[in-house]
Amino acid sequence: GSWGVSHTHVPTESRPGHVALIAGFYEDVSAVAKGWKENPVEFDSVFNESKYTWSWGSPDILPMFAKGASGDHIYTYCYSAEKEDFATQDASKLDTWVFDSVKDFFHSAQNNQTLLYRLNEDKIVLFLHLLGLDTNGHAHRPSSREYKMNVKRVDEGVKEIVSILEGFYGNDGQTAFVFTSDHGMTDWGSHGAGHPSETLTPLVAWGAGVSYSQRAASQYFEDDFLKEWKLENWKRLDVNQADVAPLMASLIGIPFPLNSVGTLPLEYLNNSDVFKAESMLTNAVQILEQFKVKMAQKKETTLSFLFTPFKLLSESKQLDILRKIRLFIHQQKYSEAITLSKTLISLALEGLSYYHTYDRVFLGTSVVMGFMGWTSYVTLVIIKMHTSLTRTTKNIDQVSTAFLSYGFAIAGILIVVFLVIQTCPWMYYVYCLLPLPVWYAVVSEFKTVQDLLTFLLSCPLSQSTGFFFLFALGIEILVLSFFYRTMLTFGLIAFAGWPLMHHRTQGSSGIKITALSWTLLCSLLAIFPMMPVVGRESDIALVTGAGLLTLL
Repeated sequence: GSWGVSHTHVPTESRPGHVALIAGFYEDVSAVAKGWKENPVEFDSVFNESKYTWSWGSPDILPMFAKGASGDHIYTYCYSAEKEDFATQDASKLDTWVFDSVKDFFHSAQNNQTLLYRLNEDKIVLFLHLLGLDTNGHAHRPSSREYKMNVKRVDEGVKEIVSILEGFYGNDGQTAFVFTSDHGMTDWGSHGAGHPSETLTPLVAWGAGVSYSQRAASQYFEDDFLKEWKLENWKRLDVNQADVAPLMASLIGIPFPLNSVGTLPLEYLNNSDVFKAESMLTNAVQILEQFKVKMAQKKETTLSFLFTPFKLLSESKQLDILRKIRLFIHQQKYSEAITLSKTLISLALEGLSYYHTYDRVFLGTSVVMGFMGWTSYVTLVIIKMHTSLTRTTKNIDQVSTAFLSYGFAIAGILIVVFLVIQTCPWMYYVYCLLPLPVWYAVVSEFKTVQDLLTFLLSCPLSQSTGFFFLFALGIEILVLSFFYRTMLTFGLIAFAGWPLMHHRTQGSSGIKITALSWTLLCSLLAIFPMMPVVGRESDIALVTGAGLLTLL
């Protein structure tokens, strides 16, 4: 057999991980709106392409691959949802249930001629979903005795199931095995983010059609898995998680899933060079078709003078690359054909990403305009209500107000017409129209803006520069806090010192109790961003204290 590490994508959750493994694509995170359980759209999968699939495991995962399948050939056996108790003492019972159910299934097949006939067909899949490890990891942490005993139970169970399968099929050597995980887990029992302990998962394949492990004199990877697993001398073959789907499809001789973006990992296959070259060509054509469909969809919904095609993969270049690949295969230059197929796959995936994110700048500009408008309006309201900078006069007369209303109304109508022509989704209307009322409110405060500019221009240059510097620094701290939580500590410390600085600059006679309370509470809050996001143990007092300080 062969082994390696499967690199997953964020979010490292069960549903998107299984979709990547079995369907070959990285599901849009909008599926979280359905709790990662319902299918936002139906999709093809290895299970759907198989002749028959039998699966055992969680009711949260298995049904989504049977729902929408083209035919009644995917069979699911699930334990009750009540068994999935994250506070359970021993979640390994979930995996024991799966192993026992598979054993009973094959025992009953001996007395069921229909089932026996189907199990002896080719192109079938047996899927065992083992949730116990994940549940025990959440409940007891991966370093716990419960988790380690669960690992041992899974090892024993896999060994037993392999023995049963080989005995059932008479050791005919026609069964391929793939063992992997949908995601990893941190030391404190969480997953979902992008830490290596969450995104790196083992992949082990053996049996029919799988290449033998190759010895490696030296190999380098950033992680320590080679040393930890004592496999330094055996070649490690890393893949992307979506690559597992075409690997499984190739091993049992079925078409690649329709929506798969995985690249067939040829090093896992023990097959002829011509088979590998033809398989890579099929893989390239399958992904290229997705690119062509996406391009046609985007071209159809975009005004012709605004449409910008993906220039690296024009129609003529597609035909030229495909012609060269077929010529290389005909000339038995399989290595060149495989290399060129991989190039075509890379270009097609890049083009797919290009069209998937085609409207990113357009939508991003609308969102930025909305946020800038809202920020500007809130700033103007604060200045108007809580400072003496503005004069007590109406901002705009009735004529100007009517002019503004008509102007913004016309702008809204033009945006709607533009979006209707391009048959855009309804969310586009929200993104594009929301900035209009916000900026209408900002422009309505024109006199306040004038007073603010007059004040800034009347200030000494050093003072104006200082205001601008503090404003820019505050914005940068907010942005950096998305990447480094400790930056919030600096911001809170600055807030804590503000009353003291104000007292010093204004020359007040004494500091009020309110100002001292503000300083104290901001200083206490500044401690929390420096603490771990997720602790190893629950600390009710810490969470309660943080909540009380926030309320104060």
